[in-house]
Amino acid sequence: MKKQIIYFILIIIGLTSCQKEVIIRVTSTKANQNKTINFTVNNKNNSEIDKINIKIDGQDFKTIPYSNQFSFVLDEKYKLGNHQLTFDFEKDGKSLKQLQNNLVLYAGVTPKILKFKLINTYPHDIDAFTQGFEFYKDTLYEGTGLHGKSSLRKENVKTGKIYKKIDLDKEYFGEGITVLNGKVYQLTWQKGVGFVYDTNFNFIKDFKYDKSKEGWGLCNDGKNIYKSDGTEKIWTLDPKTLAEKDYIDVYTNSHKIQRINELEWVEGKIYTNVWQKNALAIINPKTGAVEGIINLSELHKKVTQHKNLDVLNGIAYDKKSGHLFVTGKMWDKVFEIQILK
Repeated sequence: MKKQIIYFILIIIGLTSCQKEVIIRVTSTKANQNKTINFTVNNKNNSEIDKINIKIDGQDFKTIPYSNQFSFVLDEKYKLGNHQLTFDFEKDGKSLKQLQNNLVLYAGVTPKILKFKLINTYPHDIDAFTQGFEFYKDTLYEGTGLHGKSSLRKENVKTGKIYKKIDLDKEYFGEGITVLNGKVYQLTWQKGVGFVYDTNFNFIKDFKYDKSKEGWGLCNDGKNIYKSDGTEKIWTLDPKTLAEKDYIDVYTNSHKIQRINELEWVEGKIYTNVWQKNALAIINPKTGAVEGIINLSELHKKVTQHKNLDVLNGIAYDKKSGHLFVTGKMWDKVFEIQILK
């Protein structure tokens, strides 16, 4: 009996020693959109493999012959940000090992550093905690924030005269605004609700947020509405239902850009403030890539310095002149500027 037991143990040991454990690691270089991404396979036990099936976010991408090194390119079909790669290593049609790797896809372009020219300076309500700023039919619309001080206004940008103003209920902290097809859309910060008015500020309806839990900035391209929520995401909203249809993640060629705030649509691009920064980022709305940066910190020095003074947060584009009108939270001035490209 002892001999039989020893015999079976020897058979088991012999089988397991012939079937080497498949130990594989996959590493990659930094991933940039439209740039070659290089991968290295560490096949520790030199397992016999004849092909690698690759999936991205659960979808078939390609099948390649096995190699210790391979590469591929991810174009605009793939959003910037996080992706899950699955590598299935096969031999004779049988899966030997599956690996899942996270990959962060960065922009494929380096942002241009742009300069600006100051054209003119106009008065602005020093008590306005500006959250949204937009022209519609030559009239400036402004949304302001803070509990008990939030409002919606239309005004003369050159004189600062307020034509009409309504106050939000003190439970709401007003945020970004946009005007599309005769309707004014206004966000609130953390209540998960926004409001729709006509251009005389008669209330039409409210709307709820979905996956974007907070309201920060709004703009539109004439068809769709774009919404920021304080993260790296910009959401695309259906203007009729206000449903969140899609989103982009905002990245440079090396960093994720979070706290995206006030938005403005300018000639096919989205211009944005980043919270706590006196600068603008120019974003490709199809990919989320930051294509340009404009440092406006010198404008902050030109306004009256007081204890409640806050950062840049107002971008209005005038199509006729091609100029931007910018201001900030509790700034007593609006600056008309020309971007030099």
